[in-house]
Amino acid sequence: MKLCLTFDAAKPSKTLIYLLCFLPMQTIPNRMHNQGPSTISPVDADANLVRDRFQRSSTMSSVESDPLQMMSLDTNRCKPNASFIWCLPQDYNQEKHPFTYFHLVNKSLPWDYAFRFVIEEISNINDKSQTMSISMYFAVSWLEPRLKINESATEWTEDRTGPLNQVNESPESLKYIWYPELEIYGLDTFGRQRVLKEMSGVRIIKNKTITYELGVRITISCRMNFDNYPLDAQTCQFQVGSYYDTHETVTCNSHFIYDLDRQRSLQHFIQIEGLPAKYKVLKLPSGTYAACGIQVRFQRKQMQFIVQVYLPSFMFVIVSWVSFLINPHVVPGRMGLLVTLFLVLINIFNSVREQAPISSRLNAIDLYLVVCIFLVFGALMEYAVILFMLKKRRKPFRTIDQGLKHLFPSKTSNGEASQPLRSPSHRENNNPQVNEEDAVYKAKLDLLDVGHTDGTEEKMPEVGLSFRKQALVENIDAWAMWISPPIFVF
Repeated sequence: MKLCLTFDAAKPSKTLIYLLCFLPMQTIPNRMHNQGPSTISPVDADANLVRDRFQRSSTMSSVESDPLQMMSLDTNRCKPNASFIWCLPQDYNQEKHPFTYFHLVNKSLPWDYAFRFVIEEISNINDKSQTMSISMYFAVSWLEPRLKINESATEWTEDRTGPLNQVNESPESLKYIWYPELEIYGLDTFGRQRVLKEMSGVRIIKNKTITYELGVRITISCRMNFDNYPLDAQTCQFQVGSYYDTHETVTCNSHFIYDLDRQRSLQHFIQIEGLPAKYKVLKLPSGTYAACGIQVRFQRKQMQFIVQVYLPSFMFVIVSWVSFLINPHVVPGRMGLLVTLFLVLINIFNSVREQAPISSRLNAIDLYLVVCIFLVFGALMEYAVILFMLKKRRKPFRTIDQGLKHLFPSKTSNGEASQPLRSPSHRENNNPQVNEEDAVYKAKLDLLDVGHTDGTEEKMPEVGLSFRKQALVENIDAWAMWISPPIFVF
């Protein structure tokens, strides 16, 4: 002990050696102390400790230099005289399909994959891109006959390792185990859910079945038909199967779990059901493949369209029919009403077209708005016909030249003003036809004056409009008011 504490300033390296000998002495294993202080000296103990460390370091360096030995330590390969729950044989080939070893479990082809879909919700339905997004826990199970199972291991019955006859493993185990290559038909995006790390796990079942489960958000494309929009109902299939194994080699089965109470409110009523039989087989140019999955039906909610589009446009058409009751002589009021209604319906039609998905033809709501616009336009054209019939070209009492001479009387050559021009009626007194027309016109005015003095409510006919044309104008409004509603309904 004194030697270990001696300090030689002339030989610091020697002092260092003494310190190294002194420090490990405090960490000598118990098995060395149990032999008694007289059986081993501090120098021997230090020499043994250094030798053990060297052997461990040489062992690790040899393992790192040998990839196969490293693989045997880290890939759950079976090791002799070592306890295990499950392990892989030493000759395990990750590239070979399990069905090539079907004789180990007395099973024949086709091989079977089992899918389980725990659906959280249908998170989004996009009409523009014709896609549907699903949040779910996606699980696939397959039989691996090459697994070595220790049926007597206590972990199969312990709750801390998983359900009964199952053990939970890290997803890293799949790096050394064969797993199926799957295809989701019509896949758009496949996103894995992460919190601190990827939400996934592997379970090994006692019957040599491997289950891989992960949380995903899947977006698939759907063939949608919007000819009846917004009264449409769509159907979308989620199909998954083997990527390269045909139905003669691999088949599948599936079941799903869906809690409607966890579903967020969307613009559709959603119903999920099992995949129909006609969608469980896919015929592609490369062969016929088995598929499993679910089918989603969604019916669009129509209340918002009724309140925002159908009801206002219906009311606008009804208001346009009120214009038939307005006196045709009130041109600004009747014309302003019809033009305003026409422009409002055009604006509604444009806003609906911006939000509506693409369809192969005029969809239901577009057809309805076109009919509404046509009825208001028809009322506007009907009033235009009435105005055309009411138009009367009146003959002026003076010509343009006569009016100018009457406003600016000319002077004679001697500077005296000429006599004021006489009215055209005085000139036309010699024309018997003009006199007769003036007499008829004055007679009509006298009749109107008499009607007003008598207090009667006789309707004033348009000057220059015959009674037959006046009756026709009134009948046009009446017929339009009775014909428009049946046209709108049918």
